[in-house]
Amino acid sequence: MQTRLHKNARTTPAIRQEIKDSPLSAYALSKKYNISWTTANRWKQVETIEDRSSRPRRLRTDLTQAQIERILFERKQFKRTIEEIFFTLEDEIPNLYPMKVYRVLARYDLGRLPEEFVDAGRKIKKFRNYGIGYLHIDLLYAPKINVKRSYIYTAIDRVSKIAFVQLGANKRKETGAKFLQAVVDFYPYKINYILTDNGFEFSYKALPKHKRTKKIHPFDQICEEHNIQHRTIKFKYPWRNGMVERFNRTIKNQVLRKYLFSSIFEMNGQLIEFVNRYNQEKRLKSLNYITPAQYLREKKNIILQPIVI
Repeated sequence: MQTRLHKNARTTPAIRQEIKDSPLSAYALSKKYNISWTTANRWKQVETIEDRSSRPRRLRTDLTQAQIERILFERKQFKRTIEEIFFTLEDEIPNLYPMKVYRVLARYDLGRLPEEFVDAGRKIKKFRNYGIGYLHIDLLYAPKINVKRSYIYTAIDRVSKIAFVQLGANKRKETGAKFLQAVVDFYPYKINYILTDNGFEFSYKALPKHKRTKKIHPFDQICEEHNIQHRTIKFKYPWRNGMVERFNRTIKNQVLRKYLFSSIFEMNGQLIEFVNRYNQEKRLKSLNYITPAQYLREKKNIILQPIVI
């Protein structure tokens, strides 16, 4: 059996066992092994020679057992993060804050997120510091309705996290340019950079060599008109545009997989409603637990208007 020893222990397991089995007095044992009388007396009376845990026997917490079980239930049942648990239970449990949630989870070996939320295979570098006005734009395939495919054009600001979506009937270059014009009209501040993939709706770069053209893409024409620098990711490196990819996954989980749509107008309404809630009500950790609209109002003195259907 492996015995746990404190890092500052002055006695070995063998000496402890000898003290425990010895008929000598604690005073004699302290002289024999050059230890204090308290130490010798302790090892004569204990039932086990292992060091006890330094963890408090009575935890100083104001949470009831029912409240602790509620926090654990949110973690295990819904695989929620610490922030999500805090936002869910802050009105139900008084004096709750994220660190208190973490301590409860760590106590029950749930401090780390479940494996499906952890991508240990890839180390993602931090973004360079930019101001507001750097947009990530992408295209999302919507579910077919009445055997007809639609496309969701999405945009999100790297800094302010302000999001915008628009439903398109196709993924042609004209539709991509129309979406960009709507983006420019929606954002209440100057857009400086746009990052997209190399899809035909955004760029000519994906065309084969025999179809290359010197014409300016309609998407790039609008960028030039508004003095916007259009950047594209490297081919076969979709994670370079990971912020909008993650936002697209949120749309899939919160809208497309959650509702069954009977018409394209119903889907469009749900998308607009979701993005408005995201901009006005979603508190984000990257913004120090305030909403994107609050960030604009408090940091930049800009009022964000909701998207109108």
